[in-house]
Amino acid sequence: MGKILITGASGFIGKRLLEVFCDEYGDDNIIALTSEKPNRGLFLNHHNYSFPKDFFLASGFDDIETIIHAGAFTPKQSNEANSWEETTSNISNTFNLITATLPILKKFIFLSTLDVYEIVDGPISEDSSTSPISLYGASKLYCERMLQQWAVERGVSCLVLRVGHVYGPGEQKYKKLIPLVMNNLLRNESPQIFGNGKELRSFIFIDDVANAILAMAKMKEYDSPINIAGSKPVSVSELVNTIIDIANQNVQIDYKEGNTVSRNLVFNTAKMQRLINITETPLRKGLEAEWQFMSSL
Repeated sequence: MGKILITGASGFIGKRLLEVFCDEYGDDNIIALTSEKPNRGLFLNHHNYSFPKDFFLASGFDDIETIIHAGAFTPKQSNEANSWEETTSNISNTFNLITATLPILKKFIFLSTLDVYEIVDGPISEDSSTSPISLYGASKLYCERMLQQWAVERGVSCLVLRVGHVYGPGEQKYKKLIPLVMNNLLRNESPQIFGNGKELRSFIFIDDVANAILAMAKMKEYDSPINIAGSKPVSVSELVNTIIDIANQNVQIDYKEGNTVSRNLVFNTAKMQRLINITETPLRKGLEAEWQFMSSL
């Protein structure tokens, strides 16, 4: 078999992908294109994706058959979602990757985001309208369409996976709900919720995401795009109270008035389930794993 290239292998999702693919195919068959030397696989520094077209050939990798493009700028907090400089790098880096010489490339799997969708109140499926509200979402949608056109012209199979609301050990750098609540509790502070906490959210555990991508990488025919998301919505209050219970702390949620519009973010994952029949990690079990990890830092 040809080699599998994983970009962003030092990131939250990419690091777990690297472990899962190395376990499945062996370290000598997996190339990590990243800026930090990983513990598994073969290492290739991406040099901020400013490499020449013969970069992979000159590096001795002329046998890359599959690319899993997980490397991208991802906002770690909401005010970064419209950083024009950072989000534009998602487009330029992807362009540099696909214009490099890759003589036997057959598959390209692109990790997009649920942020490409228009915000609606009901469940969002792959058929829902795409109308990003941020430059981050727009950059990912542009990459989707660029890759789909490139793949047709080059005869490469292209699969777009719209990944969203992933949680688990390793997300501590992100100022997202779960790590923020856990950090509050680790400092013996009451967790805060802006609004009434009734909004529904869908979460999927990091291991489930990695295993889903592994299963989809083995498919011979792609029905793109596919939502990779949790199928069991939970209210924000229920989620936070579950974390409080896991932490075994006697605190109350501090509800704050917010000026944002209250909305549910729920996703239709029927397509994902039909294609790979994933068994999702129960939310409490996944939160327990993340709490244990956060407590050890």
